[in-house]
Amino acid sequence: MGKDLLRRTAMIQMPAAKAADSPAESVTANAPPAAAKPKTAPGTLAGFMSTQSTAVQENEQLKAQLQVFDGALPTRKLDPATIRPSKWANRDESSFSGPDFEQFKEEIVSAGGNVQPIKVRRIEGGNSGGVGPSNPPGVSFTYEIVFGHRRHRACLELGLPVLALVADTDDRNLFVQMERENRNRADLSAWEQGVMYARALDEGLYPSNRQLASAIGRDLSDVGRAISLARLPKPIIDAFARPLDLQFRWAKPLNDAQQSDPEKLLSRAKALHGKATAMAPKSIFEALVGLESADEHSSAGTVEIKVRGKPMAKLMSDAKGRPIVRFTNAFTTKDRQSLVKLLEGFLQSKDV
Repeated sequence: MGKDLLRRTAMIQMPAAKAADSPAESVTANAPPAAAKPKTAPGTLAGFMSTQSTAVQENEQLKAQLQVFDGALPTRKLDPATIRPSKWANRDESSFSGPDFEQFKEEIVSAGGNVQPIKVRRIEGGNSGGVGPSNPPGVSFTYEIVFGHRRHRACLELGLPVLALVADTDDRNLFVQMERENRNRADLSAWEQGVMYARALDEGLYPSNRQLASAIGRDLSDVGRAISLARLPKPIIDAFARPLDLQFRWAKPLNDAQQSDPEKLLSRAKALHGKATAMAPKSIFEALVGLESADEHSSAGTVEIKVRGKPMAKLMSDAKGRPIVRFTNAFTTKDRQSLVKLLEGFLQSKDV
């Protein structure tokens, strides 16, 4: 009976001794207990949903962050020499010279480049051409300007990269975007708008003034006036110091003069040649349509009136030769009454 007891005790202890000799099993024995696994299907599903809810929340947060950039185009710095002006460009060459443009360039330099990006589109296969004297001949362009021609030219002349938005768009969308951006510029002239509209019609972008006006959301009569200015004969345009001086309200009278007697209009324009810098744009317009003689008032200057060597008034003329007197000092009521009597006497003597 004693032997049987010893044998049974050894059989009970052997697995424990064997387990102690096994390193793997020893580590397992010392490891912390594993998390309890759900024993039911609902428990398993609840654990899965808990894990997924965190991922869903992260996904929603990322979506919210991306919505901030929805529809936005990334800007990039481009070599201005790889960008060509749009064929719909309406900037007169005088817009790229003079004190205003030089000041504009200085502002870009001080800011380290154009802060407001231009917009361009890619050109398939490139295209040769040039923007100005800074462009090498035969350069192959990669982009075409949608809007921002002055900013582009300034960066080109300064040798600075130009900040640009790159977007793919067709000709009609390009034209509409350019026209609307240009219309927000305070310095855009009626003639520049007309040049752009006339070119769009000539290139077949739109079949009529009406469809063009509808596409850009402009009044049909405004489009018509702008186009009529752009289509005036070159000698008429050259009568002005700059074509930018032409105004919308002059379109109909100039067009009427062109229709009724084109030879007379051309003759007047030739007579004005070389006088544009000495005459106001309005005086040139009136001379062209026959409202006054071109020479009648162009030489009339300002006469300074002095009393005992002290300047007291200036006598000037408006565009139609009508006199204007500007006094140096303010008048009292009594002074004004005296002046009225003097003028009445003068006008009676003129029998007017």
